[in-house]
Order: sequence, then structure tokens, then C-alpha cells
Amino acid sequence: MNEPHLFRCEECRADWRVRRAWKRLPGLARLEAEQPVTERFVERVLAAMREDRRKRALLALKLAAAAALVFFFFAGAGHQSAASSAAGEEQAFAQVAPSAYSALDDLLPE
Repeated sequence: MNEPHLFRCEECRADWRVRRAWKRLPGLARLEAEQPVTERFVERVLAAMREDRRKRALLALKLAAAAALVFFFFAGAGHQSAASSAAGEEQAFAQVAPSAYSALDDLLPE
């Protein structure tokens, strides 16, 4: 490496330091030495997975129940609206009907 350039160029000096530090690191095989897996570790991992699965199932059940409630609320509101609309039409016809019948009765022969 060009030493006078390293003294002047901060970017090259930082790059050279990183390369030098990288070479000093131990090999990956030495860093990742195999550790024995204990039964307690496996049990904790499995328990955490079961708990997570249980929480997700409970959340899905709550969301499904909420969706069903919303659906039946709007279905009931629509049915009630249709029923009240039909009742309103019958009442309106009943109010009009007596006057209409009397006018028609005068036109019919006896």
C-alpha cells in the first residue's frame, strides 16, 4: 500500500483499517463452534411455539366472532328496515284506500 497516500486520504485509510481488522478475525469455523442443545432449551422453544399458535388461534376466533356479529347486525338491520318499509306502505295504502273505494263505489252499477 502507498503509505504517503494513506496519510492524506481518509477514505483509503479507513478501508485499510477495516481490511487489517478483518484479517485478524478468527475463522468462521472457530467462531461457530457447535454447542450442545439441552432438553430445557428444546422444551422452551416448543412451549413458546405452542403459546404463539394458541394466541393466533384465539385471535382468529375473536375476529371471526366479530365478523359474524357485524354481519348479523347488518342483516337484522336490513330486515327490520324492509319490514318497517312494508308496514309503512300498508299504512299509506290503508289511508288512501277508503277514499279510493268510495270514489270507485260511486262508479259501479248496483
